[in-house]
Amino acid sequence: MPTPKKIPTLLGILLVIILVALISVMFENIVRQNAKASLSVEPTSVAVTNVTDTMFTVAWITESPATGVLTVTGASEKKKTVFDDRDIGYHSSMYTGKLGKYITHSITFRYANPGMNYEVVILSNGKPYTSQGVPYRIRTPETLASPGNSLEPAFGTVVTSEGQYAQGALVYLTLENSQMLSTLVQSSGTWLIPLNLARIKDLSVYVTPEERITETIFVRYEGEQTTALSDTLNDAPVPTMVIGKTYDFRKTQAGTGTNDLASSVSHASSVLGQTTQRQNGAFDIIRPAQGASLATYTPLIAGSGIPGKTVTLTIGITSPIGGTAIVGSDGIWRYTPPKPLAPGKQSVTATTTDEKGKPVAFTHTFEILKSGTQVLGEATPSATLEPTPTSEPASPSATSTPVDLAGEPVPTSGTTLPTLILFLLGAGLLTGGFVVKIL
Repeated sequence: MPTPKKIPTLLGILLVIILVALISVMFENIVRQNAKASLSVEPTSVAVTNVTDTMFTVAWITESPATGVLTVTGASEKKKTVFDDRDIGYHSSMYTGKLGKYITHSITFRYANPGMNYEVVILSNGKPYTSQGVPYRIRTPETLASPGNSLEPAFGTVVTSEGQYAQGALVYLTLENSQMLSTLVQSSGTWLIPLNLARIKDLSVYVTPEERITETIFVRYEGEQTTALSDTLNDAPVPTMVIGKTYDFRKTQAGTGTNDLASSVSHASSVLGQTTQRQNGAFDIIRPAQGASLATYTPLIAGSGIPGKTVTLTIGITSPIGGTAIVGSDGIWRYTPPKPLAPGKQSVTATTTDEKGKPVAFTHTFEILKSGTQVLGEATPSATLEPTPTSEPASPSATSTPVDLAGEPVPTSGTTLPTLILFLLGAGLLTGGFVVKIL
């Protein structure tokens, strides 16, 4: 009778070790993926911003990309479903038919009535989330007699540490003693927040314009954050911010007493062949500034105007691009070219009608920098932020205090118990093999 072939002891030990290791890794991955899938779409850092008598914004973040929807119910009003600002486009209420998945979420409800209480439920990947078991409660303020203040919009650019545009980053801005305002960073890395409708913390009156008002800026992007201090003399534009760094821009232009936006608003421009002086709150091109050099092929084109008016745009010199934008309720219109502009000299002409129905047009010329010549701003090594703002955006006092929708404590991903069991099993097999060998 032939002798049965035996696996050498060392080879057997090696195979058992490899088998135990593979099973352990596979089990840990499965447990970790299941834990992540069930918990990472839960909304956190929920904040209510941009509250006016007719609108408000709810912003939050999730650990992994998820769809975001709000259901809003007012007294004696039917429940309304509202989609992410990126799913409907700026200043549009029409749903595109496709829900995007994002880590940062910003949804604006534009159908509010003055002095009304609203209940809000967040749907993340279709699952409802509330504040400690009850819907978020938001109350809109009463309509104010004045149309707003004369503060110009704040705007700037946010990039990652690798120099990429931080598209989708959430930017929060709070004027000294004011409510919180917010917006999303666009594909061009730019952001813009109107300040003309900013109210004080209790939302009872508009912020009173002063020569210089301190601004706290807070940016969230893919688990990282950036904080900055600026003021109304240094926010048009706010110097480029890099995710993960801290800044203090308050004295950047302190000696000039002006800024790029103020200069562009004050200079005389052509109005259909005539010359006129621009006035605060009137139709205007805010961005790009006249003669600006831009480090992007798809710049944000933005300006001010009469809410509801249509702005017709012609962008480019050699191969013009046409488009339109609607002036939003905040008095701001925005437009991003659908295709990249060529490097070199470019122009934008914006046309609309004034309050009397007469056509008005302005033109700005600017330059698109060639690839390789774009220089992104770096943080000043000595720049510090004191006092450091809280890591969580605060909610306007007119709303219930936002609570992280944490639910149950988040367990650690994976567990060591299966690994220990498999290790003991492997050790038992090895011991049994040695005993059989000896016997």
